[in-house]
Amino acid sequence: MKHIVEMGMRCFLGRVSNLCIAFALTACVAKVPSSKKDILGVDVPPSYSSKLDQSAASTDWVSQLSGDRVLKELIEDVKRNNWDIKKAAVRVETAVANARIAGSKRFPILSAGFEGRRAQQAFIGFPFGDESGSGTEGQIAKALSNNFGAALNVSWEVDLWGRIRTGQQAYIAEVQAASEDLRGVAASLAAQTAKIWFALLEANEQITLSEQGLASFMETQRTVRDAFDSGSGSASQVRVASADVQTAKALLEERRAQKRAAQRQIELLLGRYPAADLQAVGGFPEMPLPPPPGVPSGLLRRRSDIVAAERRLTAAHQRMKEAKLALFPQIKLTGDGGLASASLRKLTNSGLGVWSVAGGFGQQIFRAGEILGNLKLRNLAESEAYIDYQRAVLNAFSEVETRLDNEVALRKREDALRGAEEDLIAAFDRSMDEYRRGVGNATSLLLTQRQMLGVRSQVLTLRRLRLYNRVNLHLALGGSIDKEK
Repeated sequence: MKHIVEMGMRCFLGRVSNLCIAFALTACVAKVPSSKKDILGVDVPPSYSSKLDQSAASTDWVSQLSGDRVLKELIEDVKRNNWDIKKAAVRVETAVANARIAGSKRFPILSAGFEGRRAQQAFIGFPFGDESGSGTEGQIAKALSNNFGAALNVSWEVDLWGRIRTGQQAYIAEVQAASEDLRGVAASLAAQTAKIWFALLEANEQITLSEQGLASFMETQRTVRDAFDSGSGSASQVRVASADVQTAKALLEERRAQKRAAQRQIELLLGRYPAADLQAVGGFPEMPLPPPPGVPSGLLRRRSDIVAAERRLTAAHQRMKEAKLALFPQIKLTGDGGLASASLRKLTNSGLGVWSVAGGFGQQIFRAGEILGNLKLRNLAESEAYIDYQRAVLNAFSEVETRLDNEVALRKREDALRGAEEDLIAAFDRSMDEYRRGVGNATSLLLTQRQMLGVRSQVLTLRRLRLYNRVNLHLALGGSIDKEK
């Protein structure tokens, strides 16, 4: 898929491409922890319970929805400028940095240094110096000495049990989770942009309809007033017609305010000042055929929120293992070597080298329950992550089922309202004709006119809601309708 939501999903690749090398360096010293999606613990049916007519399912519906060039450009601008995407990208960079720090603990620590010292020592009470033995300061024996040294120190904790490696794997899983979060944010923002754009298009059409309705009510008001002036109408009917005109004016202002609100929403997504300057042209795109929903198990590998939840579960599992391994003894090796001399010029003499090597094997015996308490906390964190994973999966299934069901329900509602719209347009024309010929009444005319305009407005809203649901279905299915992905 290439447009509305899929374009948003690809945006993180460009932003975090510079992290690939860093992540590769981290992964090269520790394997990516295996997936935990097989421990779901929830029965997944072979197909969705909500059904669509798949006889002519479209595989290119997203490109039809985003055929508007302006919408495509808006989505690209959101990908570049939105604050939520930038913040999610920073979280990925932070996770990569943490993974690299964790991986560095598996390697020896090297440090080098140079030291120079010059000292003076006084020999008080020793029979040196002046024979008179007066003991004045000028007669105390003194000595000056120099000491120079250069050293290289090495310390290394041998990861015999894999504790450090396990902790690094937890951080790698968190990098993957943060990357999935970024992909999800990009997809969500792209979808939000598309839906607000559709709301802006609806606002334009609602404004046009309200202007037409105001003109129609004003025409009806003149017709009713003319009938009253000719003696065939009543004053109350004139008042009701006048009230309809005022109501239509209020509705027109409401529609204009709704348009400005939609404009500001898009401008905020773009990271711009919400001045309500963004303009939309054209009408709703044609409703494309529905996508094939695939099988429920496909969500486990397609939806970014599910993959992120699974990666966090894996990270929690690795941290629990890390806490267990902390119960084992630690093995540490240290060594240092260097040169020492009383003269800086002779420091490089190979005969002045010094060195030492040491090793240690330690087991913590008493920490007042700290280690076991930490293990308990890690177990609880893993349980919480498992609950989050199950909830994410069930929420995803619920979203797909709801969107699929809405596809059918919204289409039926629109079909029914379009039939009502046709009937009311014909009824209004007939009522106006009958009223002008003196065989109808104003009450029936005004009521029919209100119903007609109300239903026409509902039809516009349902067209937008169907487009909303189509974008939401795309997101619920994981941003791709390809069953193999």
